[in-house]
Amino acid sequence: MEPLLDQQQWFQVSGGLYVWYSWADARLLPSAPRGPPVSPGMEAVASFSGSIPGQILLALGQTVVVVCVCFDMVRALSVPRSHRRFVASTVFRTLAVPSIIANGLTVLIALVLASWIDVVMGMFVLMAIIFRLHHDKDEDNWWKGKGKKLARWARRQFAGRTAAAPAMG
Repeated sequence: MEPLLDQQQWFQVSGGLYVWYSWADARLLPSAPRGPPVSPGMEAVASFSGSIPGQILLALGQTVVVVCVCFDMVRALSVPRSHRRFVASTVFRTLAVPSIIANGLTVLIALVLASWIDVVMGMFVLMAIIFRLHHDKDEDNWWKGKGKKLARWARRQFAGRTAAAPAMG
């Protein structure tokens, strides 16, 4: 049975998956596959995730996550205070926040689509990255000490310029 397009109760996401976003007249489509009821905002998220640009952005985000996790593994297996560990720790610290954002969006999309195994796996990776980011604070990396240096630079840049008064004499 074809979905009732004029009542807009069903919309198709990639791969033939139909998502149900209205409780009204559900009895008219007893054989149609049912997804969770979602709001129009979440409908837009699900539609975008099924589009080509959405798939490309999600693939790039997951690539960042994989690179981040790989550099964390290199960091864990490298000799302490070595150049290899310094580089791996710097790359991990640089990519950790974008990885958390990208993986969080992936988990949100999986949640909207009711793909529960993807939600669980995505949350596991998300918690692992967050744990590893906060676990080893004493690592030597390029970012260590940059906060104070950037704060000093910003204070100098945004401080009011004072001109020296001419001497009275």
